[in-house]
Amino acid sequence: MIVTQRGFLDFLGMGETRFLIPPYQRIYSWNTSQCEELWLDVLRAGRADRNHFLGTVLYSRSAAAEGMNVLELIDGQQRVTSVSLIILALARQVRDAAIEGVDVDALESRYLFVDDPAGKGRIARFTPSRSDAESYACELRGTRPERLTAITRNLDFFLSKMQQDDFDPATLVRGLERLMIISVEVEDASEAQLIFEGINSKGVPLNLADMVRNYLLLSEDYDRQTYLFETYWTMSQEMFAPDPGSLRLNTAIKSWLSIRLKGARILSPEQTYSSFKKYVEDVYQGDKEPILRELRGFCLMWAENYRYHGVKKFKSGSNWAELGAPAITAGRKLKKADNEEYAERVRRELRETDMRW
Repeated sequence: MIVTQRGFLDFLGMGETRFLIPPYQRIYSWNTSQCEELWLDVLRAGRADRNHFLGTVLYSRSAAAEGMNVLELIDGQQRVTSVSLIILALARQVRDAAIEGVDVDALESRYLFVDDPAGKGRIARFTPSRSDAESYACELRGTRPERLTAITRNLDFFLSKMQQDDFDPATLVRGLERLMIISVEVEDASEAQLIFEGINSKGVPLNLADMVRNYLLLSEDYDRQTYLFETYWTMSQEMFAPDPGSLRLNTAIKSWLSIRLKGARILSPEQTYSSFKKYVEDVYQGDKEPILRELRGFCLMWAENYRYHGVKKFKSGSNWAELGAPAITAGRKLKKADNEEYAERVRRELRETDMRW
């Protein structure tokens, strides 16, 4: 593990380096209030000419193209994306408004683009994950993406701030130069997971589904992550859409675990995640792909029966149970829900579960 304190712009502007967000990472999810807080932090740092600590950025080196370093951001993507959007908005505003004193070409060449080592011109220095990648690429080209995402909304927010009469680009640039981070480079995937779990930074907190997804995919290489995410996880989460905050997906994971792990403590998301790790590492002790496959099958069954069944009604003979280890409900008889009083009680318990998660 290599730990370095450095300026954020020094990190983002490293020569011949690109930054990727791995496919298992959640999408960019900062809202206006978080962007407002970042904006004010940068301006305060610029006005006072003092450093502002932005947090920790955790990354690993990916298989690099010839002549190019590729860094995968494990933690810090929300901040890296947001500051990149500030720089993109600044370059656009200064160019459009013909503001003097800011070198737009230098901003773009150092922080937004990097020369292709194959000699094919400039390529994006930073690439977000999944649906965000296309939105960001469109904005870099100066075109509007067809699908509205947080990338576009927050870029518009920063542009609106720069279009106000009292905006001083020199103060903003000085503030950006004063942003400091702790960059942590890791080589071992298990080490990265432990550090990732321990980091508590500003932003949208991870929910149970985020932690489970990252745990199952983080140790794989980029191509393997992409395959597992697109084959299993995407389908699992889309079964419950729309699902703000992954509430239903969280409930499904908790319910699956309550069947898979005897004595699982499921009183809170934190206890559920701890029990999940216990099952995977201490009980199951196998390859992670079958777990993703079984979770996908369980989520399909759970989504179809979401409002009408209790966990104890399912057993390992159902199609979802594909792992070799039996579920703790194996061999139990199904309890029919033909009693309306019983059915209503189950529905009420599930609604209460939704509210807690």
